[in-house]
Amino acid sequence: MESKVVKDFLKIYNRTEEDLLQPDQLEAKGVFSGEKEFIEFAEKDYNTDKHWSFEIKKEECALLVIDMQEDFVNPSHPMCVPEAYRMVPRIKNVIEECRNLDIPVIYTAHTIAQDCSAGFYQYWEPIKNGAIKEGEPGADIYKGIYPLPNERVIRAKHAYCSFAGTDLDYVLRNLGVKTLIISGTLTNFCCESTARTGYFLNYNILFGEDINATDNALAHEATIRTMRRGFARVLSAEQIKQVLKAGDSIHHDAVRSKETASVR
Repeated sequence: MESKVVKDFLKIYNRTEEDLLQPDQLEAKGVFSGEKEFIEFAEKDYNTDKHWSFEIKKEECALLVIDMQEDFVNPSHPMCVPEAYRMVPRIKNVIEECRNLDIPVIYTAHTIAQDCSAGFYQYWEPIKNGAIKEGEPGADIYKGIYPLPNERVIRAKHAYCSFAGTDLDYVLRNLGVKTLIISGTLTNFCCESTARTGYFLNYNILFGEDINATDNALAHEATIRTMRRGFARVLSAEQIKQVLKAGDSIHHDAVRSKETASVR
């Protein structure tokens, strides 16, 4: 009987079982034999946390709080993301923990104006009508997690990616940052775009599973799966705080488990 993973694959790609490659056509010895096993292998990999990939060291970290603005977080504002509003207590706890540990907290604010709107007016009707407008109160950081006076805010951010056209990379390198803790909204737009670019710039990426939020659960999960498979370590807020306070035992355990498995 076909597994649910294989059934879903066939449905989404409009294939039949007869379309799938057979073991004599597709094989990686010791890993998979035939396309059915390949599909199962890929599914498992999307759900495997690669905590052995790098060690989180608090002195090398910075927390990015991406686009947690009034228009995106405040329920009375036009582009509110309810999950972003609900996760404020968690993200606030991580912010406070980073402050206590002298880990830099850097905020971004996605702002749009007529002369830097790109295609946003075409894709997002609320933005066309004035949401996150540059210089307006709705574009400012949400009051519940407002930056301290000495914390950097990247306000000239006019694209999904926090690195695009901003001085974020200069700021991070000046601070000696090697690992970026990604938090904010929207998971699958600004947060994912920033994480991808950060990875391409050779930063280690730590993606907060429950301190990133978007407007669709499947879209959130798709980003988490992609991050986990090839871009980032994925941890919960509680795990992040524990690792920053007490050291990265999760990494050390994963390394030991991987080494043990390799000698069997």
